[in-house]
Amino acid sequence: MIEPSLSVLVVGKFYAEGFAVHISETLEVLGCKTSRFEPGFRSGRRKGRVWHRIDQIKGVLYSATDGIPAVRAHRMNDLWDVVGSGVFDVVIVCHDFLWPREVEELKRLSKAKVAMWFPDAMVNFHRGFFMNSSYDGLFFKDPFIRHALGDVLKSPVHYLPECFNRRRHWLPESDLGDLSEYECDVTTAGNQHSWRVACLKHLADYDVKLWGNPAPLWMMPGAVSSMHQGRGVYDHEKVRAFRGAKVVINNLHYGEVWGVNVRCFEVAGAGAFQMVDWRPGVEQLFEDGRELVTFRGMADLKEKLEYWLPRAEERKCIGEAALRRAHAEHTYEHRLSLLLNTLSGKESGFPMPRLAW
Repeated sequence: MIEPSLSVLVVGKFYAEGFAVHISETLEVLGCKTSRFEPGFRSGRRKGRVWHRIDQIKGVLYSATDGIPAVRAHRMNDLWDVVGSGVFDVVIVCHDFLWPREVEELKRLSKAKVAMWFPDAMVNFHRGFFMNSSYDGLFFKDPFIRHALGDVLKSPVHYLPECFNRRRHWLPESDLGDLSEYECDVTTAGNQHSWRVACLKHLADYDVKLWGNPAPLWMMPGAVSSMHQGRGVYDHEKVRAFRGAKVVINNLHYGEVWGVNVRCFEVAGAGAFQMVDWRPGVEQLFEDGRELVTFRGMADLKEKLEYWLPRAEERKCIGEAALRRAHAEHTYEHRLSLLLNTLSGKESGFPMPRLAW
């Protein structure tokens, strides 16, 4: 259980459905005194493709100057002001935002336990600031990262799968409303990155609805262009989009080595029927064939789509079983309790799956 008297500083990005948003909201609901700090470029977060492009340009310009030590030091003064304005027991850094010397300074000023919970695949490590930082705990969603880095880094390394926010990504049946806008054979939600578009091109013969940010200007998405609905879906609307489709496809990025992404838990928590790329660690989290269905490659996916699309009652049973498992084991309450207990020495992260190393 999370101690409600804890004072926690969350360092992260607080955009719609941002990782740091879910963490902060859950801590607040559990009674913790929670403060927020957003590092780096802060988007205006206005809706529409034009504003999305403007934010991309501003973000590039910000990054181009962030490596200049004097500029970086000036920008970090905002964090030191926040740290100096309160007393914190724990600081949770929601990505690899901080340079090693900044982690040292954060620990010195706050006198708190400082952890990093990294919500991305290891292909997004980039410069890997955390590898030479003195965090009190490093938490990763892919068990392969724990396996690869566990005996190399000075900081303790733990496996901590992602999860879902039951206040944002679940609705009772009575509140789902009219789902006709979202009805289709197949749906998914997320950015149109190269891998997702390459996979979805194989599904051009199906009725597919893709929700998320537009494709980059340089991309030639082909048939995927007509799948895109022109906007993203968030929170309760994402639940409706998942529940309105017959199948939610979760084509995991190739950078997910042994684990799964956050979408896996969001789809399950919403009670939708999910088909997800097989990974070695998935069966520790959900039962294949009972709580979701895995596939291995595009041919297998299409074969299984042909099998499952006509079987509405069976899909419904699997979605309901996924919902029960997700709510019982895979919420932010579960993960934050484990993270905080690990920092205090009571536990040591999520159990590693039994794999043939």
